[in-house]
Amino acid sequence: IFLNYKFCCEQNANRLPFGCAQVGKAFRNEIAPRAGLTRQREFTQAEIEFFVNPKSKEHAKFKNVEGLTLTFFHANEQLAGKDPVRCTMGDAYKNGVLKSQILGYFLARTFLFLRS
Repeated sequence: IFLNYKFCCEQNANRLPFGCAQVGKAFRNEIAPRAGLTRQREFTQAEIEFFVNPKSKEHAKFKNVEGLTLTFFHANEQLAGKDPVRCTMGDAYKNGVLKSQILGYFLARTFLFLRS
């Protein structure tokens, strides 16, 4: 975590859930193929962190994405050598593939963002 969690939590009146986003520079050293020169590359990175109560499994907006169909490859199916399963987010939560609606909601939002 690159953020100061305590400060961010205090700004939200010490209540969960809350989210934070940050954009910043990152640097990486690279060795050039000729003459062994080292050059520094600069990148702009962004991240979003969303903090929730781990005991809470419900999400108010999950109903907006529970009809979305995705391909799931549950660990049990992987270990048994089975094929991935296509099902809705709601069915995946009911069948225990998704352990929480919070995870399902953000998985769906990420999927929709990448498809747009």
